[in-house]
Amino acid sequence: MYQLEDEFAAETANRTVHGVMHIGWVPDGTGGFRGQMAILVKPNGVLGTAYMAAIRPFRHLIVYPALMRRWERAWRRRSADPIPAHTYSTL
Repeated sequence: MYQLEDEFAAETANRTVHGVMHIGWVPDGTGGFRGQMAILVKPNGVLGTAYMAAIRPFRHLIVYPALMRRWERAWRRRSADPIPAHTYSTL
């Protein structure tokens, strides 16, 4: 959907789900930033509902934490990099 210097949104749709993911950096109250992610998912029919129920533990325990760690590492590398952030096309 879009990518800016401090936020990103993507959309996916198939026969089981329609989903949107938003990741952004928000002030942490101490002068720094922290990653924040929102996932909005609409199951498509009975198959989609069953699929979402089956993968829920995997998403919350493995996928989402790993994704946020990856983004945090990329953010820290980019923050330390002397190349201006606007020259990056992906993290």
